[in-house]
Amino acid sequence: MHVCQAGLSAWGGYQSYIAITNLRKYEETTKKLAKWSNTVEEQLHKTRTTQGAGAVAILLSFIAATTLASVGARLNPWVRFGISPVMLLTVLFARGHIKNFWAPGDSKTVGTRIPLPNMEDYNEAQRRTEEVLGTLEYLEYGWVATTFIAGMLGYS
Repeated sequence: MHVCQAGLSAWGGYQSYIAITNLRKYEETTKKLAKWSNTVEEQLHKTRTTQGAGAVAILLSFIAATTLASVGARLNPWVRFGISPVMLLTVLFARGHIKNFWAPGDSKTVGTRIPLPNMEDYNEAQRRTEEVLGTLEYLEYGWVATTFIAGMLGYS
């Protein structure tokens, strides 16, 4: 199970990297606009924090899954059993934070944001962010499963 989580995290990391790279192409222009508009400044801040939260959650998920898959049996039992619920909460928080900004309301997809003309990289970043949200959702399921297994059956 942890090997699958690590693989899924690697995929999510790739998606996150592309989204962040594409968004950074608009960073300088956005910074200039933010000097004149509080709304733009707020949007820039939210874009950075949501993308960062996703990247950090995916990275931590990769590290945790890799650690549990490779040396989990040698870890202190409390540490081993505690990693899954902590990662579940981490992924839940990150996904909620991203979803609140990129897919507000009851929308499940980022696609509700209108693609911007002549900003292909930004539109691609939106698609990749949707992939990151999907990856985080699957990671949630994985951490729920390993939390259940660790808590109920005593394995990790």
